[in-house]
Amino acid sequence: MSADRVERLIISYEATTPSVFSLRDATRGLCEIIWMIDLSEPGMTNSARLLSRVGRVVDVSDLTEDQMVEALRAQRPTGMVALNDRRLIRLAAIGAGLGLTFHSPEVAGRLADKLRQRQTMQVAGVPVPPFWEVPAGLSETEADRLAQSVLLPAVLKPRSGDGSRNVHHVHTTDQLVALLARSTEPDGWILEGYLESAGRPVSRFSDVVSVESFVRDGTVEHLAVTGRFRFAEPFRETGSVLPSDLSPSDTQAACELATAAVTALGIQWGCQHTELKFTPDGPAVVEVNGRVGGGVPELMTLAGGDVSLYRVAVELALGMVPSVHLPLMFPRVAYRRIATPPVTAHRVISMAGQELLQEVPGVDEITINRVPGDLVDWRLGLGDFIYSAFGSAGDYDEVEQRCALIDRTVEIGYESEAYAPSAR
Repeated sequence: MSADRVERLIISYEATTPSVFSLRDATRGLCEIIWMIDLSEPGMTNSARLLSRVGRVVDVSDLTEDQMVEALRAQRPTGMVALNDRRLIRLAAIGAGLGLTFHSPEVAGRLADKLRQRQTMQVAGVPVPPFWEVPAGLSETEADRLAQSVLLPAVLKPRSGDGSRNVHHVHTTDQLVALLARSTEPDGWILEGYLESAGRPVSRFSDVVSVESFVRDGTVEHLAVTGRFRFAEPFRETGSVLPSDLSPSDTQAACELATAAVTALGIQWGCQHTELKFTPDGPAVVEVNGRVGGGVPELMTLAGGDVSLYRVAVELALGMVPSVHLPLMFPRVAYRRIATPPVTAHRVISMAGQELLQEVPGVDEITINRVPGDLVDWRLGLGDFIYSAFGSAGDYDEVEQRCALIDRTVEIGYESEAYAPSAR
C-alpha cells in the first residue's frame, strides 16, 4: 500500500446502522468515510446533516445499481463494509463493480437467502436443521399439501430478513396453513425443523450461542463466543452475555462448526456472526450473518477484550491486517438485557422506573426504544424491543443478579389483543 494513498470507506447507512460516532471513532486514523444513504427513507434527511459532518454523503435514492456504482466511483473509494443484512446483495454488486474487497455477489446471495444458505451448508455436510422451501403465494390447497409433508414442530421464517422478524413456532398443520393464508413474504418462506435442546447442561443461560469471527483471504479466526439469555416467545432475543459460559470442549466444538459453516459458504473477507444451537446430536448451525453481530462490539468493549470490533471490520474492508492479538482475554463478563413486549401486546400504555436503570450497578448504556402510546408488534422481532441495557459484571452469578434487578426496576403496562398466529 502506498504511503500517500488516501483510504476511503463506503458505509451503507440506514436506521439499524450502528452509532455514527462509534463508526467515526473506528475509522479515525485509517480512512475517510463515504456514507451511502437513501434520502427517500423516513428520517434520513435529518441523519444526512449529521453524517455530512463526519464524512462525505452520497444519496443513491432512485438510482440503478450501475448509477450507484458510478456515483460512488466518483468518490474514489478503496473499501466497503457491511453492518447489517438488508442491502447485502446490492452492496455486493456495487463492490464487484468498483473492484473492492467485499463479499462476492454469489456469497452475498447465500448469506441473504436463508434457503440457499441451508442448501449450501447441507451439501457441505455442515449440521443444519431439516428444512423445506415454502414459495410465496401458495393456494390453500398447495399450503395444505405442503403442511401434510413436513415434520412438526417447526419454525417458519422469511427467506430474507433478520432480527427474528415474522418468525413463528408452528405446532400443527392447521396452524401452518392458517399462517400462510394470513401472512405474505415477497421472497417466500423457509420452514425449519425445530431443534431440540441438548438435554444436558450446556449453559446456565440457553443452548443458543453465536461465534464471532473474522475472515481474511479465506482464513477464519475466532474472537469470542457469545451466550444468549432465554428467548421470549416465539423466538425473540432477550439479551446476550460475552464471553459465554460454555465449557472449553463445547467452545471448541462451536468454533469448529463456525469455521466449517463460513468455509462452506465461500466467505473470503470480513467479520462473521454464526448462530448455533446445541442439540442432543451436538451443535447445529441456525444461521450465518456476513457482518458484525448486533451489540457484539459493545459487549467486547465492556468485557475488557482490548479490541474494537468495528475497527477490525474497517481494517478488513480496507485489505489491512486486523490490529487484534488472539486469543482475546476478557477480565469481565459483559451483558445486554433486552425487554420485549408480550406476544399479546398491542400498545405500551405505561412505563415506570426506566430512569432508575442507570443506578443498577454495572449498567453502562441504556436505550429506550418505545414509550407509552407507542404501538408494538411481536412480529417485528428485535426491532420492536422496549428498552435495552448494556453492562458488565465480575462473574456469571453477578450477571444473573443484575439482569433480574433490571427486570424488576422497570414496570411496563400494555394494551393487549388476542395472540392467534402461533397459538398451539
